[in-house]
Amino acid sequence: MEKLIKFKKINNSKTNIDLKNFEIKKVIKKKHKMTALVNSLRIIAMDKHLKKQTVLIPNNCEKHGFVEGYHNIGQLLYFLADMLEE
Repeated sequence: MEKLIKFKKINNSKTNIDLKNFEIKKVIKKKHKMTALVNSLRIIAMDKHLKKQTVLIPNNCEKHGFVEGYHNIGQLLYFLADMLEE
C-alpha cells in the first residue's frame, strides 16, 4: 500500500498565530465533510500500530450490522471509509 502522506520531524520550531486575524469557516458543505471523514479514516487505517491490533465485536451486535468476533482495526476502518464513500 502506497503512503499518502509523508511526515517530517521538525525540531525547535515555534509558531506564532495571531488568533484575532485567524478566521474559521463555520459553514462546510456536506460533501467536504464526508470527504474529510473518508480521508481521515483511510489515513488512520494505515497506521503501523493498528495493522496488528484487533477489536472484539461482542454478541448481539448483529442488529447493528456487525459480525461477532475479533476484527483487524485497520481493515475495519478502511472498510468503513469505502462504505461511506459510496
